[in-house]
Amino acid sequence: MKTGVVIIGHGSRVPESRGIYEEIARKAQEKSGLMVRVGYMKHWTPTFTEAVRGFLEEGVKRVIIVPLFLLPGLHVKEDIPVLLGLKEGEVPEFGYEKISIPEDVEVIYARHIGADERLADVVLDRVGEAVK
Repeated sequence: MKTGVVIIGHGSRVPESRGIYEEIARKAQEKSGLMVRVGYMKHWTPTFTEAVRGFLEEGVKRVIIVPLFLLPGLHVKEDIPVLLGLKEGEVPEFGYEKISIPEDVEVIYARHIGADERLADVVLDRVGEAVK
């Protein structure tokens, strides 16, 4: 089954932060062989709904959504599922609309990043770099 992965980033008003999500997506694609794209909640394009629509237009039949958020906040628990049509609720006012998923397309909403043990290793790596 043709599968695409959309990594959802928040986006930022700080231009220098652009590219970090894309680098993560590139690395995930290289490691997995899956098609991996980035979509944003705010500030940047493509929005995550545009990224999903792009896959749908290309005939992708399974789209896995990965919110690259540490915390299970409002975007993770409410905004993203509502915009994907996975949950009933008020559509957030981000300037884009709820997406319509065709019946023959499977959308899988993965868990947010959370307190993954591998993040502790990254923190310790940064500590090591800082004290060198």
